[in-house]
Amino acid sequence: MVVALNNKRSQGGRRKFKVSTRLTGRCFFCFLGAIWCIQMTGVMWTAMDDSASPGTVDTPPNPQKVVQASLRRTAEQRARESEKEKDQANAKKDSGLTTIAKQGSSQTEKKPKPKIMRPHYKPNPYGYRVQPEVILEDPKDHGIVPEEEEQQREVPEDQVLTAYLEPIDQSQWSIKPLPSRTTTPEDLTKVTFPRLNSCKRLMEQWPVDDFPDDDPFLPWIHDVFPTHDGKFIQFVAQNKNRCHSGTTEEEEAIIEHMRPQTALFEHVPLRKINEDQYRLSSHEDADPDTVGTRFVCRFKPSGDITFSEFNNDYEWVSFRKAQRYMFNSEGRDNKQIHTSQLLFKCPVPPALQESIRDGSSVVDDWATIFVDVIPIRTPPRYGHPGEFLVPHYAKAAEHIKKFDPHAEWGENHVLPSWEASGRWTNIPVCKPSLMEYESKTLEKIENAQVDVKEGELPKTHNLVSCLWASAGYTTRGHRFAVNDGQRRLMEWISFNKILGWDHFYIYDNTAAFTNDTSLQPIADMFPDDVTILKWPSKVCNNNPNNVDSPGERSSQYAAESSCRLRFGPHVKWIGQFDIDEYLVPMGEYKSVLPLLDKLDKEGTKVISFASWRAWPRASHVNPPVPIKDKKYCNSQHECFDLSVKKNTTLLEAYNCDRQKPGEKKQSMPAEKQIYRADYVTQHFIHYSTVTQTTLLSLDDYRAKYGKRYPFPDPQSRFGDEVNEGLMLHSKAVAHQDTAGWIRNCHKNFSAFSLCRLGYPYPEGSDETTGPQWNEGGWKYNCYVNKKIDNYWAPLLESKLQELGSP
Repeated sequence: MVVALNNKRSQGGRRKFKVSTRLTGRCFFCFLGAIWCIQMTGVMWTAMDDSASPGTVDTPPNPQKVVQASLRRTAEQRARESEKEKDQANAKKDSGLTTIAKQGSSQTEKKPKPKIMRPHYKPNPYGYRVQPEVILEDPKDHGIVPEEEEQQREVPEDQVLTAYLEPIDQSQWSIKPLPSRTTTPEDLTKVTFPRLNSCKRLMEQWPVDDFPDDDPFLPWIHDVFPTHDGKFIQFVAQNKNRCHSGTTEEEEAIIEHMRPQTALFEHVPLRKINEDQYRLSSHEDADPDTVGTRFVCRFKPSGDITFSEFNNDYEWVSFRKAQRYMFNSEGRDNKQIHTSQLLFKCPVPPALQESIRDGSSVVDDWATIFVDVIPIRTPPRYGHPGEFLVPHYAKAAEHIKKFDPHAEWGENHVLPSWEASGRWTNIPVCKPSLMEYESKTLEKIENAQVDVKEGELPKTHNLVSCLWASAGYTTRGHRFAVNDGQRRLMEWISFNKILGWDHFYIYDNTAAFTNDTSLQPIADMFPDDVTILKWPSKVCNNNPNNVDSPGERSSQYAAESSCRLRFGPHVKWIGQFDIDEYLVPMGEYKSVLPLLDKLDKEGTKVISFASWRAWPRASHVNPPVPIKDKKYCNSQHECFDLSVKKNTTLLEAYNCDRQKPGEKKQSMPAEKQIYRADYVTQHFIHYSTVTQTTLLSLDDYRAKYGKRYPFPDPQSRFGDEVNEGLMLHSKAVAHQDTAGWIRNCHKNFSAFSLCRLGYPYPEGSDETTGPQWNEGGWKYNCYVNKKIDNYWAPLLESKLQELGSP
């Protein structure tokens, strides 16, 4: 009996009350007898005081139960009196929220407040020193404004994008079962966004940076569009809870307030009660179309109701990644990158699908069909990700203690009417993406100029780029402004066209920093190869990674997902590289296309290339002009503004890699990829975070691959840097990083940092053999790729001359 009681207290995670099992029988029963006598005295006094109370038990108490109750009260009393001991125990925990995964328990313990990293860190002002270099002027600089931009439509009041904000009382979350909400329409706050008045400019006009934070149950939408077949309305949202992860009081208050954002990634089963009412339910009780939903979708003016579907089952993905939890109550789960993007879609009622598919529901660049998104409001589940899997995946988590919807939500938790619920309303349903942005490509499909296999969606492009770029921007912390975006884009597109890229989708983020110019003039140089989309939303946190609240590049993540989901269904391969990253074919390859054919034959869906920044060769940059400004240089040493000469290309200038071909991936900090658009279901700048393989059930995965864990992905691999291709990263060098360049680069001085000017080793030499510096005493620190200098750089220069580049 005592041993069982000890186990129960131990599982509670608070304090173990131990009674030795080695007590002699005599001492043990004396001990029980003493406690029984003490307890009996208390019971008798209680009975005397409560003799008139209804429900009083007149029979003597069971001695065994009295002992158990006494032991429980003693342990609880000691636990209450041991706050100092509990704090010391918690301090030993190595995670903010420790989930008892072995037992499948959702009980958690918090660690003490972490130490603030770089508490005195202060970023530069937003857009610090952004002044883009203009090599081609935007037509609007000369007063030439496209006709559609001149039109200012006044949207009817009943079609204005509106957010209805619902008050949130998180104290209700601790009540079991969860109380039903009692809001009325009068309790909601109405916020309108009349600026949205054009389907073609939806991405530009959507109120990303004006999100109504007062109601964090509303999804932080960045883009919305119908799928190519008109069957779904796709939403691309971001997890705004990731924008703040610091430990100051202000940051912690924001984290707590934004907790509902994490709940949106977790499904909630529903059961229909009557025509207009639904209640929370278990999987077994749920209706077939509401087993794994989170949002109610209401179409207007028809009034049809459907229920959202996740693009990926986030809980299953977390389970397959062997994560102890998907979210924790303290926030700060930014390392779990697949939960940065909330991707979901609303099924379109069958009666509306055809008019959405063929674009006829859009008249004069404005929608006639709208959709409301109504979130189902339940607290986040902070337990093991396998505790409440949908039935399709549940078998894999049979050993995990289950979330009990009956205990947590009750049997009659009825949702308020849609009029009394916080929601997004009047979201315009515009045209499918090709119809909206690639009319020429659509014409090719309609004229049968694109090969279409029976039963398959037409693939309008073989290899495309999804690119988030800007004419000028600041690096993390707004530490340094990169202002040569136009030049970089022009050279980068020209090079990749040589390699076999046949289209480029550019999400132009310039307007997040300045309206003085854009990337449009460069896009206009390639009218048949570039689709440019204005994407002015800002990153929500541009901090560096080594401060209290690390950065979250929300705008970039959302742009990538938007591009993949809008255009991916029509393409075969997507190459995910930035404009400072050059994929260079190696070996016998003189194009990327034969490599892609090779990948198809071997069944590879994702190929990665190691990323490590190269140094600009000193011979290819303009002579340094020393700057002695401690604040500007962030150092007592002189610095300079590094720029590449105009008579060379960035590819040639940065052809000074810090590792020999074939050695980069041994110690790489990151990677970039080319991947099959129909295989990767979520991508995160560097990595394929979710694939079709990840989403297989455990039985299906074992049947196909014969093993349990899906990592590394069985259909992905790294490229061979010697015989297939490598990546050259021409990342701009900040002026702060040139501080003390003479000391760091010359043999006569003791270096205190890296030399970021490239001095290439002579052929046959490296850091272990041969000379270590040139005749001037400058230390060698990088390697020239001969194929770039002898073949690719001259070819790029020739293409730029044909283009008539400035």
